[in-house]
Amino acid sequence: MSIESWQEEAEQQVRELKTLLDEGHISQGEFEELVQDIVDMNKINEDLDLEDNKIKAQKAVDALMVIAGLV
Repeated sequence: MSIESWQEEAEQQVRELKTLLDEGHISQGEFEELVQDIVDMNKINEDLDLEDNKIKAQKAVDALMVIAGLV
């Protein structure tokens, strides 16, 4: 999986979770736990082979945390 594909998929997942939170379908705690699962660097590193991709992944994680409003 390329970093770009992973980032697109992760951003979509975070946006969907944010919608569920905003609509009251999940609690803030559930939202935060699910976002943390998405941005778990150990899981990400399993999917990405190159060190350069790992650096890009960390930047993508940082961006996802901003989208989620957890930073």
